[in-house]
Amino acid sequence: MTLFSAHDSLPARREMARGELAPLASSLAADLEELLRGDIYFPSQKALLSREGGRCAIDGTLLAFEPFQPHEHRCPACGTVYRGELHDRFWIYWYQLWLAERAVHAALLHALGLGSRFANLAAAILDGYVARYDAYPNVDNVLGPTRLFFSTYLESIWLLQIAVAIDLIATHDPSLADRVRDRIIEPSRAIIAEYDEGGSNRQVWNSVALLAAARVLDDTRGAVDAVHGRSGIVAHLEHGLLSDGTWFEGENYHQFAHRGLWYGVTFAEAAGMELPQPLVERFQRGFAAPFATALPDFTLPSRRDSQYAISLRQWRIAEHCELGLARGNDAEVLGALQRMYRDDIPRRDTGRRTSSADVERNAPPSALTRADLSWRALLCARATLPDLEATPPRSVLLPGQGIGVFRRARGRSYVALDYGHSGGGHGHPDRLNLLLADGDTRWLDDYGTGSYVDRSLHWYRSTLAHNAPLFDGKSQRRVNGALVAYDEREHAGWIVASVDDLAQGVRATRTVVAMDGYLVDVVAWRADHDVTVDLPIHADVTLLHGIDALEPAVLAGGAGLEDGFEFARNAERQRAGANVVVHGTAWHGTAALQLWARSSAAAEWWRAVAPGPPGSSERAFRVVRTHGQAGRHEMILAWNGDVAAVDITDGVSVALRVTLRDGAVHVHRPTEGGWSVETISGTVRDVVELRGYIPVAANPATPTAVTPAAGATGPVLVLPPQGQSLTTTLGEAHYRRSEAYWAAAGRLEAQVTLERMSHGLRISIGVPRSHLLFAAANAVNLYDNEHPDINGDGVQLYVHSERGLSAWTFVPEAGAATVRSRPIDGWDALPATTAPRAAWQPWQNGYRMEVELPAPVPDAIDVIVNVTSPGRERREAQLVMSGALGEFVYLRGDRHDAARLIRLQSDE
Repeated sequence: MTLFSAHDSLPARREMARGELAPLASSLAADLEELLRGDIYFPSQKALLSREGGRCAIDGTLLAFEPFQPHEHRCPACGTVYRGELHDRFWIYWYQLWLAERAVHAALLHALGLGSRFANLAAAILDGYVARYDAYPNVDNVLGPTRLFFSTYLESIWLLQIAVAIDLIATHDPSLADRVRDRIIEPSRAIIAEYDEGGSNRQVWNSVALLAAARVLDDTRGAVDAVHGRSGIVAHLEHGLLSDGTWFEGENYHQFAHRGLWYGVTFAEAAGMELPQPLVERFQRGFAAPFATALPDFTLPSRRDSQYAISLRQWRIAEHCELGLARGNDAEVLGALQRMYRDDIPRRDTGRRTSSADVERNAPPSALTRADLSWRALLCARATLPDLEATPPRSVLLPGQGIGVFRRARGRSYVALDYGHSGGGHGHPDRLNLLLADGDTRWLDDYGTGSYVDRSLHWYRSTLAHNAPLFDGKSQRRVNGALVAYDEREHAGWIVASVDDLAQGVRATRTVVAMDGYLVDVVAWRADHDVTVDLPIHADVTLLHGIDALEPAVLAGGAGLEDGFEFARNAERQRAGANVVVHGTAWHGTAALQLWARSSAAAEWWRAVAPGPPGSSERAFRVVRTHGQAGRHEMILAWNGDVAAVDITDGVSVALRVTLRDGAVHVHRPTEGGWSVETISGTVRDVVELRGYIPVAANPATPTAVTPAAGATGPVLVLPPQGQSLTTTLGEAHYRRSEAYWAAAGRLEAQVTLERMSHGLRISIGVPRSHLLFAAANAVNLYDNEHPDINGDGVQLYVHSERGLSAWTFVPEAGAATVRSRPIDGWDALPATTAPRAAWQPWQNGYRMEVELPAPVPDAIDVIVNVTSPGRERREAQLVMSGALGEFVYLRGDRHDAARLIRLQSDE
């Protein structure tokens, strides 16, 4: 054994497997019995991701995975059984990972002396893949090249299992080991190495697979690159894990990425490779990190692209705690494990028997024991655990992640402000998002994200779906926020955070003061122009005081794909005057949330209905809308019935009075050094001074969005005089690939000709070789959220002019000279009267398209040519005029970076 440790460590593990860890070894052996009794099934097709496959058509629930039923798939929520190719091929995704991990289970049980029949099972699985691996086609992938799956990182997780399995039984069958190395590990790692995803959580698994493969292949240089290379393990420890030990993409992706990092750190240490000690310590902090922000019901907050309400009482999470304890004690981890092993909830099916390697299938909470863990614990966990002591939840600030959590009533009440890191590609535009829970009641919630291939994804990724401000009807720009102040006392704490450029020229600040039973919330903004400000409040608050009656109206907002307004329906509006205090209540069963609010300008209080948590019914929510160059909302939210009255008529700039039912009064005042809370109870007065301002230099600079006019990085073209033209040939440097390199794909080319005219700009796109596979106007994309136009031949055009940013797709109509155009979501398309005109005709062995842009001539432009070929479910490639930069076509869709546009200059 080379990956985890030397062979001489196995005798000690064998003793544990017969002693303290015997229940775990026995349960893992029992999981293999059905597989041992029958023939091993190997799918003949690769996995397929589609909109329909693997989900219930009624409620969107992920269908249960049963490894011995490839053609019947049951919904765990409603019991409906689904059949059909799309469901079968999604089942393959889970099955291939499941089967590879069974090879590891069996190989380890053999290595620990529990029987040769387990070695025979592992060998049969590995030899089955040896015979079939190169027959799976590396085509029609969603996110990177792969043979068995639809995304590279899944092949990486699969290859990792194959490498671990053969590492455990290599001495049992050396000839099998040679076959696996030659026929699976070497070609699979070559595919994985093609697709570098930089800082993504997926790249963690790519790097780990490359490290495991290099170690099994005895490739020292490859191992060093997988650890110390540009996107290697050390880079992820340094840049993916933030200073507080959290993964930058949030709690859900923290669990996934940190498990991958555990493999990487473990393999590197076993190989004697030196890792920077500060980064190892940061990695160690990561074992406890998910519990720091856990909600009172012991679930993860559903921030960013997260599944909703993931319970922390699952075997996979308990095992990761055990792996952390094997490296060193941590009070937070011990406390979390104590709660997971506490026998105070029902015992359910843990889902381990159908576990698909390291890809989560989150299950409801269940009572757990150490016998519920997996092969990782059997190989690496302590023989016995230290005493597990409960640790009460406490308030916490995670400055790297950028979230502050206040807990009251021994952890029952939970207030959080999510202000900091934007979260990268899996982040949401939700800076200054406010969360509030009391016990199991989630008053202000974050719904996370549902299915990536369902249209509702665009709602969950909108600012409107969060309790965060947005401006001029548009979702926030993807920027980081900064901490301004933080202080926490026993019964009072505050946090202040600000974000620059949430919209162009807009700065917003949110101040939250967390008390026992209520909070003070102040949202303020300042812009360099008049703006419309929307503050969603995802609670169905009935407003009865200080406001007029509800009236039906249209909640207007941005039309961008992820602005969210198209999902809001049944809108009604109430109006309140400037500086008028409104009061209302939201109900959850018998629990009540009271709200008092005042806005510095006249406000519209909207009520609308939109999707609730994924898989649930729609929910009503509120939006308070105001207008102006600067302003503020001041609110009190009270949830435990202790607040009797609130006086904010003077505003928090002077004083805010909260009267409790026991007669005590809290007087809140901003001060020069922070925030003051004076408590008056009879003749007794007490003052808490909240401070904790953060020096500006201690916060990282906030990145801002750019437009072509203010920082385009693309190349520059000089337009010739009117009547002359300029032609650019697109070839290898412009080729954005899927599975095949440019030469293997037939050396695709296109010509783009620009000609200035008196009435605008003519753009001619010539594609000399094309299969003319144009998407029909009524085409339906069965596979994902991308518009069906992009999976056929056609053109995407992006321009910037004095009118702003505009973009379209152009698809020739088969059998006619006409071209179908569609404005691209998220770009402010020109009015219909000034939209471009287009026509096409056959040309050489392909087609030629002419697009006429009306005056004025744009100052920046980009053209993308979509290419496909017969038999493909997704497009094959793109030719990008501004240059492909070695990129892949996966997930590009019709989105484009405005900074990539080519600047146009005139020689006149």
